[in-house]
Amino acid sequence: MLVIIITINLTWSRCSLERIQFGEFQFNTESYELTSHDQVIALDPRTVTLLLFLLDNPNRIITRDELQEVIWQGVIVTDNAINKLVANLRKTLNDDPKFPQYIQTVPKQGYRFIAEATVCSDTNPNLASEDTNTPSYAVKGLIGVLAGLLVVALVMLSSNVADELNYSENNVLTRVLGAKRSLVVAPDGETVSFINDTRGKGNALWVKHLSNNDDDVGKEISSGEYYIESLIAQTSNHLIFSGYLEEQCGWFKVPFNEGTHTLQAGQAQQLGCDELVSHQLTYDTQQDVIWLLGHPRRHEHKNTLYKVDFATGLEPVKVTLSEDWQFVSLDLKANSNELLLIAHNSQGVSQLFTFDTSTQALSVMTDVQQQIEFGIWGQKEGEIIMVSASKPTQLQLVDLQSGVERTLASLSDRICCELARHPNKKDYVYSTYDKNIDLNWQLAGFELDNSNGNERLPAFANKQSGIYFTSNRAGDNAIYFQAPQQRATPVIPLAEHTVLRGMSVSPDDKLMLLNHDNHQLWLVDSEERKVTEQTYLDGYGFAQSWINSTLFAVTVKQSKSRHVRIYNRQLQLVAELSAPWVKLMVDKGDREFVYAYNQHNELYRFALADVLNGQMQNGTRLGEVTHFHQGVIEHGVLYAANDKEASLTTYKINDESLQLLSQKRFDGYYGFDVKEGQIIYASTRAFSSDLYTTRAQ
Repeated sequence: MLVIIITINLTWSRCSLERIQFGEFQFNTESYELTSHDQVIALDPRTVTLLLFLLDNPNRIITRDELQEVIWQGVIVTDNAINKLVANLRKTLNDDPKFPQYIQTVPKQGYRFIAEATVCSDTNPNLASEDTNTPSYAVKGLIGVLAGLLVVALVMLSSNVADELNYSENNVLTRVLGAKRSLVVAPDGETVSFINDTRGKGNALWVKHLSNNDDDVGKEISSGEYYIESLIAQTSNHLIFSGYLEEQCGWFKVPFNEGTHTLQAGQAQQLGCDELVSHQLTYDTQQDVIWLLGHPRRHEHKNTLYKVDFATGLEPVKVTLSEDWQFVSLDLKANSNELLLIAHNSQGVSQLFTFDTSTQALSVMTDVQQQIEFGIWGQKEGEIIMVSASKPTQLQLVDLQSGVERTLASLSDRICCELARHPNKKDYVYSTYDKNIDLNWQLAGFELDNSNGNERLPAFANKQSGIYFTSNRAGDNAIYFQAPQQRATPVIPLAEHTVLRGMSVSPDDKLMLLNHDNHQLWLVDSEERKVTEQTYLDGYGFAQSWINSTLFAVTVKQSKSRHVRIYNRQLQLVAELSAPWVKLMVDKGDREFVYAYNQHNELYRFALADVLNGQMQNGTRLGEVTHFHQGVIEHGVLYAANDKEASLTTYKINDESLQLLSQKRFDGYYGFDVKEGQIIYASTRAFSSDLYTTRAQ
């Protein structure tokens, strides 16, 4: 293995003794900790590097090109990535860009650090008399170390030196708004086709030259009578995709080349995908078939392998995994019958399989002690290209023989979820996205400590003032708590592979119920700050709700059926409600009764004892409720949120009826909660997506 080492000239032998003071903040140059009034503020590595560079260059205009060079080591990033990083630091410093105290925007030029910074010594009294106006001698060394470490991570090389390619450069390909996904590369390597999804317009087919001419923004291709859901492959003469033709769902193979302006009807098509949800697809040019991972619609979201033959139709392929494992990615090796299948479990471990498409034999290649989100075969034999939960902004190459990992690309945005080999036999084309999810009040409340990360699943504390929520703001997943007029602080760290789908706080604030990836329930002790109980769900779990301080309910979907389970604090099953009941809730302001919602969109009221004893005939029918995905009841009012229609409908619950109060637009897809009539919710504030290609040299 060859490692390129970056030599750094250290000029700060005293830096471990010092803190840099600016305004109300201090930066510890030994621990890299930022504090304010003795409270530590978490920073991710890039934010630390930005802060240090600003401190080292006070009162000087710093251009975007400089930031790109220092922080991203010359890797080309979008303007949004730089804006996001600066905004994140401003948020941390409580710095208003309109009336800045620390970071001033210089229009069309860059940024300027305008605060006075001084160096404070903890141990050496002689330092107090020295010039403290410019802490550059300490900061330069720190910037060098941080930047050097980033470079070293990018240039760890394996295999033979003479055969190595340098992947230090990446080109951004797209300059149009919308979510870029479902990319396919032309066999000649000249163009990439992709779906661009914009609000209001839906999916549009685009083609872009891979030469990355800045004047070439690409062109939109009319899909004619088709509506394209996912691109699957492009051959020299055809485009293969899934979608709709005259409202019929199917897989299609239509004529397509660089001169195509409108898709024309093709002879090869296979209808019948209405009842199937497809998540990953790949095309076999030798057999003229599609391989995909998917599951029946309205069933539990557990992928299995399917084969689509344009002549004979859709058929499931029998591939068995143990209960806790889930297929997440597949890719067919070029000109081969070797299918790469990647699976992971709820513990964050992944397995790589090969599946022989001719014999249908499944073989385990290796276990990986991290959660791989998706991956493909590499350009060379024995290589896998992947993105993992622990490094979501990095494109990794793994040599299966040596086990050595190598970073091919490192960006500020998350790499997801499309990846393809370039026909030049050395490069890769991939997509990124950057989503900012913020907490919001429906009516004015205390100032929310949003970052430029993802704040999700807000939940009110019941016995104290404040909110819990999840965030990845410091580069690590954690549950945060924010009291009024206070900063949000991390209270419970989460493993990097954690995928929280739900969070609710017990009425006594002692426990938090977490839904991990819809298949595990965790009970977290809020004082001990750790998981005390957990259980695996033999289905798809959602719609959780605390009944009282000792019992909670969760809905579990198995195949087409849904039923409600009631557990105690030891995660022992206490009761189970079968069809037609699909949700169970209580009034957060008065927990005397239990409210059950059935598959006919009807709401009933019960005594808890009747529910626990299965006496469901004793309920009082209150009326019909518009279908909803998330619901909260408080002080006799039902708040019903429909995620697909982005609406919130409220009903007054009377003794024997429901009264419609209001219906309004509401973007609470990432969670909402209610306390004393105040609604807090999480919604997308900003979204960007781009296509990139590596530039191996």
